[in-house]
Amino acid sequence: MATSVNSGGKRRGSSRGFGVGVVGTGTRAKKGKRYYGRSRERRRRVVPWLILLSILLLALPLLLRAPGVVQKALHPLRYEEEIRAAAAEQGLEPTLVAGVVYVESRYDPDAQSSQGAYGLMQVLPDTAAFISSRSGITGDHREPATNVRMGAWYLNYLRGRYDGDETLALAAYNSGEGQVDSWLAEGRSIPEEIPFQETREYVTSVSEARNAYAELYGPDLTG
Repeated sequence: MATSVNSGGKRRGSSRGFGVGVVGTGTRAKKGKRYYGRSRERRRRVVPWLILLSILLLALPLLLRAPGVVQKALHPLRYEEEIRAAAAEQGLEPTLVAGVVYVESRYDPDAQSSQGAYGLMQVLPDTAAFISSRSGITGDHREPATNVRMGAWYLNYLRGRYDGDETLALAAYNSGEGQVDSWLAEGRSIPEEIPFQETREYVTSVSEARNAYAELYGPDLTG
């Protein structure tokens, strides 16, 4: 507290505290606490980002030297033996089957659609029954090996139905034979003029995934 000296030599409190009185001290303390709290909160928010940035900077040289590592993480390959066997059985390129599995289920053997399609190649129960009656493939279509065999058979069946045109076969795998037949009857170009965005994107996505699997896993898939 600021002080002054009276005529008797005694010190007394100044009538003007210059903002350092009780009220001034409390206000400054509160401001200090608020500032400290905000500063600490900012540090809490910034530190995780600094840690993440440090990790990325450390990992960047490895990622640049091995771009395939990133691509393989984005395009995993599982059940390669089942895919190779099913593709060979149907005379299909294993990379095509791998691409369909990727787009249909992301290699999740328990994937299930709202329409009831199940497994790696998203086989519907009715389609599984049709495949069994025509191909002799039996077993639970929810089991991975059977699911891939059924899906590969059906894909090859569609390819034969459309005179070996894999683009039409993929469009039919996604939207059904009836839809593709009607588009062809209308003179539409497939896939450019497919009216269903989902099917257009499906055909393109499978083609891109097929190329990715050929580049990343060619020897593993072709045996």
